[in-house]
Amino acid sequence: MAFRRGRLEGEVPERVARYTSSLEEDEEILEEVLLVNAAHLRSLNRLGFLEDEVLRRAIEALRSFPRDALRSADPRLEDVHMVVEEYLRSSVPEAGENLALGKSRNDAVSAAIRMRLRRYIAEIVLSGSKLAEALIAKAEENAAILFPLFTHEQPAAPGTLGFVLSAHASRLLKALRQLVHAYRDVNESPLGAGPVGGTSVPHDRRTIGEELGFDGLVENALEASSSRDFGVTFLAALLRVAIVLADLSEELVRYASFDPPLLDMNDVYYSTSSIMPHKRNPVVAEVARTSLSKVLGELVRFSVNVGRRFGGYVLDLQESTEPIWRGARWVMESVVVMDAMVRSIRPGKASGTSVPIVTGLTEYAAWLTMTGRMPFRRAHYLCGRVASMLISGSPIESVQEFLRGSGLDEDAVAELEDFLNPERVLNSYAVTGSAREDEVRRMVVELRRECEELRSWAEERLRAEAECRKRLLGIT
Repeated sequence: MAFRRGRLEGEVPERVARYTSSLEEDEEILEEVLLVNAAHLRSLNRLGFLEDEVLRRAIEALRSFPRDALRSADPRLEDVHMVVEEYLRSSVPEAGENLALGKSRNDAVSAAIRMRLRRYIAEIVLSGSKLAEALIAKAEENAAILFPLFTHEQPAAPGTLGFVLSAHASRLLKALRQLVHAYRDVNESPLGAGPVGGTSVPHDRRTIGEELGFDGLVENALEASSSRDFGVTFLAALLRVAIVLADLSEELVRYASFDPPLLDMNDVYYSTSSIMPHKRNPVVAEVARTSLSKVLGELVRFSVNVGRRFGGYVLDLQESTEPIWRGARWVMESVVVMDAMVRSIRPGKASGTSVPIVTGLTEYAAWLTMTGRMPFRRAHYLCGRVASMLISGSPIESVQEFLRGSGLDEDAVAELEDFLNPERVLNSYAVTGSAREDEVRRMVVELRRECEELRSWAEERLRAEAECRKRLLGIT
C-alpha cells in the first residue's frame, strides 16, 4: 500500500500479504489500538501539530470506526494499525496523514497488547474470585461431611468434603494473586518510544501513559518497542491458575466416577455414551482438566517466538500474540464454566461412609507415643501389623489380643476402637489448618475476606478501563 511505495517496488501478491498479515489476531487489540491513537493525536495537538478542530473530528472518526472492518480489510494493509491509519486518512486527512508522526507501530502495538492484557487480567481475576467464592460456599456447606483424603491415590486419612474444597479455593486465590503481580509488570507504558531508539518528536511519554491508564513507563526505547518479556510473566501466572483448574477438575472426575460416587453434580455437566446408554460421564470436568496442557503449550510457543531476537523489533514478534490470547481465552472460559459446575456440587452416596477405618491408625500410633507407651517408630510398626490384620478380615477381638501380646495395657487396647472411628480421628486433629470442622469454618472466613479483596481489585481495574475509554473516545 501507500506507505511501501517510497522504498519498495511492486505490489505484494495477496497470498504473500495474507501470510504475513496479523489482521485476524489483531481483532483482540482493536479497541486498544483506537485508544492508543486517540492518546497519540492528543499529544500531537498539545505539541501544536494538530489543530483543535482536526483533533475533534479525528476522535469522532476513531469512535465511529467500524468494529468489523478488520474482517474485510485488504491483507496488504498488514495489520490493524495500517487499517486504522487508512480509515483516518480517508475520514480526516489532516490527522490520518500525520498519525505516524513520532509513533511507530512497534511501540504502539506493544502498548495495545499491554492494555488488552491488563484488561484480561482484571477479567480473569474477577471471574476467578467468583469461582473461589463458589468453592468457599461449598466448603462451608460441607464442612462436616466426612470425606476420605488421598495420598498416592489411596485413602490416607479422614477429612471432610469442605476441607478438600477449601484447599482448592486457597490455591486458586494464591494463583489469582500472581496475576495481580503480573499486572504490575504489564501495566507500564511503552508508547512514545518510537521504532527503536526514540524519536525527535518531543512527546511527553509520561502524560500519554497516564492518559492510557498506565501506572509506569518502560523508559528504555529499545526495550519499550521490542520486548515482550511481560508476556512470559503473564502466561507464567496464568499457568499457575491453570494448574489449580486442572487439579480441581481431575478430582471432580475421580470423585464423581467412584461407584457409588463420592460427590455428584448436576446432569448438565455429564454426558452419556453414543453407544452405552448406562454411562454418565463427567465430560465438562474432563475437558477442563486439559487447562494445564493448553496454557503450558501456549507459554512454550510464546517463549520460542519472542526469544532469539537480534536488536529491536522483528516480525517474529507478531506471532507471539496468538498464544497470549489463546491462553487467556481458554482460562477465562474454563473459570466461568467451572464456577457454575462447582455451584452444583453435592455429596455423593459414598461420602460419609467411604473412609476406611484403618486410616485412623496414624493417630493411634501418635497417641501411643504421646501417652508415653512407646516410641513412635515402634508404634508405627505395631499399627502397620494391625492394619494388615484388619484389611485381611481379622475380627477386632483378634487384633486386641495381638495388642495385648505386644505389651499394651487394657486402656490402650480399648482405645483402639475410638481410633477406628473416622469421625473420632477427625476431631482429634489439633493443628492449625487441619480438616477438623471448626478449623475449616475458621479458614472459610479468611478465604472469603481474601476473595473479596481480589474481587474489589478487579472491579476497580475494570472501572479504570471504562474511564480510560470514556476519557479518550467518549465510549461508555
